[in-house]
Amino acid sequence: MSSLPATFKADLRHPVGYKDPESKWFQWSSPAMIELSALDTYMFMESMITYPGQRILEIGCGNGYLSLELARNGHDVTGIDMSQDIIKVAERTWAVHRDPVGFGKLNYLCTNFDTWQAAKSSFDIVIFNRVLHHLADLQMTLAKVKHILRSGGLMICQDYAYDRLDYQTASWMYQMQRLLFLSGLHDENPASTPDDSRCIETIRKAWHKRSLEHHLQHYEVMSLALQAIFYERFFTWTPYLFIYIGNGIRNARPEQEKELLTFLKNMEQHMIEKDYMQAVGFRYAGTV
Repeated sequence: MSSLPATFKADLRHPVGYKDPESKWFQWSSPAMIELSALDTYMFMESMITYPGQRILEIGCGNGYLSLELARNGHDVTGIDMSQDIIKVAERTWAVHRDPVGFGKLNYLCTNFDTWQAAKSSFDIVIFNRVLHHLADLQMTLAKVKHILRSGGLMICQDYAYDRLDYQTASWMYQMQRLLFLSGLHDENPASTPDDSRCIETIRKAWHKRSLEHHLQHYEVMSLALQAIFYERFFTWTPYLFIYIGNGIRNARPEQEKELLTFLKNMEQHMIEKDYMQAVGFRYAGTV
């Protein structure tokens, strides 16, 4: 978070864009990105929650926007994260527009879930938002989630499947980014050589190299771990690459940026549904 101003806040009801040149996955770069990414994530999570006043734990809550919005909807929410700096962002955001009518309880904690103690059956819902792929011991973490969830409790997650980026998917990324760059609307030229096919293969290899360097979990590992602990209630592939491409958009008017981001997201969804490319994002809900 060092590249962001000390005033940075992550509030879906009062969206303000902040550019973060250090992260291609940043969801708060503009009001349009917030709407199509962070707000869409919240709407998915809320759609999975069928009862009011739930006891919710968000593991890896980050800047806290999701926990805050769920508390505004009357749920009792605990958000935990290992980064003290990001917890400060969450608390700062919450402090600006305090507790409207119907606000549930909200508590942010800087802690490691692996060592954090919670009573058996103390939560109705546990949420992971773009966290599972970072976890070293998925089985242990998910077994602990099962322990703290009540019988019939719900686990909801949204995550990345980095290893699913194949040649066709890299081709789509290359085409979109290259067109934006040639139009003067993107800050990065993906064409490292005059040979487009070699450029695409370079993107694919670099992508997988980064995932290995950061020890990211493969989709199959995440899927098997979820199947071993939970009964699947919902699953879908979802667009994610539009965030990565969209964060490089430059020199676009706000309304033009929104149109571009919407086009990228809709086309990614279309390509996924038609099996022209593989999704690298997925959404899941399961019960214990």
